[in-house]
Amino acid sequence: MQQLSAITKTLILTGFSALSLFAISPAQAAYFGGLGWLSNTSSSYANGISADGSVVVGSNRNANGYFEAFRWTQATGMVGLGFLDSNNQYSFANGVSADGSVVVGQSGYFGEAFRWTQSDGMVSLGSDTISASDVSADGSVVVGTMKADIFDYRNRNEAFRWTQMHGLVRLGTLGNCGDEGCHSHAPNYFSSSATAVSADGSVVIGDSNALNGFSEGFRWTQSEGMVNLHNRHPSDVSADGSKIVGTIWGNGQVKAFRSTSYDIISLGFLSGANSSSATAVSADGSIIVGASGSEAFRWTQGGGMVSLKETLIGKGLDVSGWSLTSANAISADGFTIVGNGINPSGQTEAWFANLSPEPVPEPLTILGSMAAIAFAAGFERKFSKNKSEEKDPED
Repeated sequence: MQQLSAITKTLILTGFSALSLFAISPAQAAYFGGLGWLSNTSSSYANGISADGSVVVGSNRNANGYFEAFRWTQATGMVGLGFLDSNNQYSFANGVSADGSVVVGQSGYFGEAFRWTQSDGMVSLGSDTISASDVSADGSVVVGTMKADIFDYRNRNEAFRWTQMHGLVRLGTLGNCGDEGCHSHAPNYFSSSATAVSADGSVVIGDSNALNGFSEGFRWTQSEGMVNLHNRHPSDVSADGSKIVGTIWGNGQVKAFRSTSYDIISLGFLSGANSSSATAVSADGSIIVGASGSEAFRWTQGGGMVSLKETLIGKGLDVSGWSLTSANAISADGFTIVGNGINPSGQTEAWFANLSPEPVPEPLTILGSMAAIAFAAGFERKFSKNKSEEKDPED
């Protein structure tokens, strides 16, 4: 009995101390830094980020002016993904799956969509494709742009959706007018491109020429087909496909927007700027990033549009000498952002920012441990008293 009580005391002391440490341990610290280059004389551009913020994809331009797609992690740094054709030294990575295992983009000067995995490398999605712009969370659905399947398709493109099961499926255009009708209209009526896809691959957004001759945004689903978004030019969509962000053109201004099936919100401008564009949105649609003028911004419902650089400074991060020109992608939780900028040496460099919540002050952890120790000490006194009473029942 005495041995069992000693074990119990030890478990209580250890368990409560561990629990207090786990429950209120400090969060991951905020961070900012450049992603570097594939070579010393080049420029780098970040275009996409995995849902958990651990994998960044983009392109790197070398001293000869050629671009190569890259995949970056903290462990590996920037790794080049190569090309579909070794004789054509151009490739761009545009999107990445939720876990970072699937990368999509474009290879070749005139373009050919690819899907990359560690096991298979860079695989073409078809010679008629031009570029892959985004991929679903599990990597099974890819969207992008391909050559239009009508008459002489020069300068005419068409949005596509690719799946492992069905391959390439053309999504059409807002200006679908049939063979005879298209002959009597401007040739660019038959044109569309897909820019992003929802997490499950069911909602596709992009731009298309409409019958009025103007470019319009669209939202596509299997059940409804391509629906006109009327003057909204979308760039990204929330995980469930219900919220869209992008740019509105009108009244001589270019404005960032956020829209749902119920309303459209203009996000405004940063101080001193007269234009803005939203490029990416968090999984739930509550946090948006983009550029206003030539400065990256972060937007929230409560705080509105704020300078990303000023936000990083407020977190105590050193961004001196950096010009953050655009924020291009955001993690699912909205805390990790990547984009492009000019570093303190005047070079174009992709950057990575983590805006994790403020760490909990260390004294709270200490107090938690002290509380656990005090509890264990009290238990020991009570145990000793009970043991004394068992020895002398008359007391």
